[in-house]
Amino acid sequence: MLRRMIRQVSGSTDIMKEDEQEEYATRISKVTIRLTPVQACCLQQHARSEGYPNRSSWVTAMVLAELHQEPVLTDEEVNALRESNRELRAIGKNLNQISKVLNIEFRESDKLKQQAIMALSDRIEQHKGQVASLLSRSMNRWRDDE
Repeated sequence: MLRRMIRQVSGSTDIMKEDEQEEYATRISKVTIRLTPVQACCLQQHARSEGYPNRSSWVTAMVLAELHQEPVLTDEEVNALRESNRELRAIGKNLNQISKVLNIEFRESDKLKQQAIMALSDRIEQHKGQVASLLSRSMNRWRDDE
């Protein structure tokens, strides 16, 4: 701001330097809201119960979720998705081993029991349900319970 004032007073028409433009573009805009003490307490409780460190981060996540119509995940939810990726990697390795057995030793494919395939399929379905539930909870966290 001071630089702008000096430029205006001195009549300088210099364009902002590139690093100044980046700094200006990355500044955070502050929005202030007013709440009653009861509302503020309720907001704090929601933030804590959903794993957010403070009210501001909860409100920011809510606004971003509504603006982008995408889930905004807490650290706990991100960790759950990381675990999900590990689980999917393990499932992928199992499928790869199964396909090797079927391709290399097709005469001995009876070793591959239908129960193993069904167990793997059930595991995948269970996992898909858990991920879908996590994303649904994240997206619907901001909706009224009506």
